Amino acid sequence: MSRELTPREKMILNCIVQEFIMTATPVGSRYLVKKYNLNISPATVRNVMADLEDLGYLWHPHASAGRIPTDKGYRFYVDNLLEVKDLSPDEKEVIKNVVKDKSELEEILRHISKLIGKISKQLSIASTPQINDAILTKLDIVSISETRLLVVITLQSGLVRTIILEVSSEVSRDKLDFVKTILNERLSGLTLKQVRETFVERVRDVEQDYRGIINVFIRSAEKLFYDFYDIDKIHIGGVPDILEHPEFSDPEKVRDIMELVENEDKIIQIFQVLKMQSGGKFYTDKVVVSIGEENMEDRLKDYTLIASEYKAGGVSGVIGLIGPKRMNYSRMISLVNYTRDVLSEVLH
Repeated sequence: MSRELTPREKMILNCIVQEFIMTATPVGSRYLVKKYNLNISPATVRNVMADLEDLGYLWHPHASAGRIPTDKGYRFYVDNLLEVKDLSPDEKEVIKNVVKDKSELEEILRHISKLIGKISKQLSIASTPQINDAILTKLDIVSISETRLLVVITLQSGLVRTIILEVSSEVSRDKLDFVKTILNERLSGLTLKQVRETFVERVRDVEQDYRGIINVFIRSAEKLFYDFYDIDKIHIGGVPDILEHPEFSDPEKVRDIMELVENEDKIIQIFQVLKMQSGGKFYTDKVVVSIGEENMEDRLKDYTLIASEYKAGGVSGVIGLIGPKRMNYSRMISLVNYTRDVLSEVLH
C-alpha cells in the first residue's frame, strides 16, 4: 500500500521521528499531543499513527503502546522533512583548528576521525586519498651519499612523496641535474598511473652517458610512482563514544560493532559498495545517507551510514559516520558536510 502522505501525517511522522531520536523510547499519542501542543485529540493522533503503520512508516514494538520509525519512516524523514542545521561556531572552530594545525595528511585524518567521533558519538571513518589519478608536478633528485639518492615527488594536490634509491657508484651533480630536467620535461602533467604505464617508453631515447641512472629509475618505477598511501587506508574514531548509545546494551551488538572496527577491509568494502550504490560518482559536494536495509552488509541492517567525499587537489578521500539508525540526522549530516568542506579547503 502506497500513497502520498497528508500534511497531518507528515507532521505526526516528523514529531515521532524527532522524539524517538531524542528518547530511544516508543512514542505514544497522548505524549505527542502534550509535548508538541498538537491541536488534535490523542484519538485522532492514534488513528494517524495506525495509518502510518499500515503504510510502512512506523511499527509497533511488542507490549508497547507507542510507535517507532521503520527504515521507510527514517528515509521519508531524511528526504522530505529534515532541516539540516549548522554546527555551532565553537564546533566549527575546533574542526578547523584540528585540520589547520597539522601538516601531514595522515596526522590530519587521524585527528579528525577522533574529533568527529567524539562530537557525533558515532563510529567515524576518514580514508586517505586514492592518488592514482593525481598529477605529478615536480620531481627532485638529491645526492645524500655516494650510493644513495633522495627522490622527492610532488603532486598537484601538494602531497609529497620521498624515497631513497640505491646506486652502484657516485653520480655527478651535472648528471643528476640533466636526468632531473629530462624526467620533469617528460613526466610533469601526467597522472601517476600514466607515469607507471609509460615510463620506460618515455625515457627509452635518453643518451648512453645517462643510461646508468635512468636504469635505476626504470627498475624503481613501480616503487616511485605507485599510490602514495596504502590503498584505501582508513582512520577510525568514536569507538568508545558509540558504545554509550542504549542500542549497545545488547552484548551481541557490541560484539558486532567491535568485529567491524577490527576489520578495516570490510569497512573499505562497505564504502566501496556505497559508492557504487550512489552511481559511481561518489559523494562529490553532497552527503549520502544509507539507512538500515539499504545497506548491503547484513550486520549494518540496524545502522545508518553517512558519507561524503573530500578533495585533496586532484584526488579524493572519504569522510563518514556509522551509527544506529536512531541518530540526529540534521547534526550528523551537518558535521560530515562541514568536515568535508574544511578538509577540501585546506588540502586543495
